[in-house]
Amino acid sequence: MNGKTACRIYLIRHGETANAGEVCFNGHFDVDLSDQGKAQSRRIAEALKNLPIKAIYSSDLKRTQIGAQYVAVEHDLKHTPCEELRELAFGDWEGLSVAEVNRKYPDKLKERLDNIEQFHVEGGESFFQLRDRVIPKFNEIISMHPHDSIIILCHGGVIRTILAHVLEVPIKNLFRINQHYASVNIIQYYEGGDPVVELMSGSHVNIHPPDSPDKKMSIQ
Repeated sequence: MNGKTACRIYLIRHGETANAGEVCFNGHFDVDLSDQGKAQSRRIAEALKNLPIKAIYSSDLKRTQIGAQYVAVEHDLKHTPCEELRELAFGDWEGLSVAEVNRKYPDKLKERLDNIEQFHVEGGESFFQLRDRVIPKFNEIISMHPHDSIIILCHGGVIRTILAHVLEVPIKNLFRINQHYASVNIIQYYEGGDPVVELMSGSHVNIHPPDSPDKKMSIQ
């Protein structure tokens, strides 16, 4: 059995983006949220408002800061934007749709899928580089909140990287972890024990206080 509970992390993906009609490589491209994405963010903030949240972190991109601000208002806190929590940089592909990439860079998508760990677009990052940027910041945040409940609101690639780190999943298998828009993940740390992923790719309806009788419903 795990020991006394320590840091509890609500790891949340931003809501639907304004260009979600097509699959796009947004990366560091500072796209806004759609109306649906803003509604998703408000529902998450509402679901979190009665939890004992002590700190809120996001990337410094608009699509995550919007959701973080909604949560911050509910808790009378200021959120902390972090450049290190940005999505994977896509370099020359920034903001392009899959169709545009296929047209402009034939065969490159296949090359990316064949070498998911090390492939990077000109001017962009590999997933190894993303890991080396994100995980030190993640560990730093945890170290500052050894007994707190906190929120990290960021991006699909960043969340997959964090979950892979916690679960010891190889980088090449990142996309076996699903993360739809507004996904909610919960990681519980324990003193002297291993962290436990209590929820993966859930939604706002799966958010309950840690000791709630409905908590078991959120473990999927």
